[in-house]
Amino acid sequence: MKPTYKIMLKAFVAGGTVFAVVMAMWDLIDSKQFNVWKFMANLIFFGLFMALYMRYNYKKQIQKNPNSNL
Repeated sequence: MKPTYKIMLKAFVAGGTVFAVVMAMWDLIDSKQFNVWKFMANLIFFGLFMALYMRYNYKKQIQKNPNSNL
């Protein structure tokens, strides 16, 4: 697997999961019910955003310093 895909996958899982859990906790604190569909939407959309951002950032760093082992 290419390093770019590994970085995108890690960012998707980590960023999306953390954001979705925090938002679910926020809803539970506000005495709202846990909504699985909202949790999944938060995980997917924020995870996708984080994956795309990390890909952009990684490509930019490679262009800046092509001899590095990122």
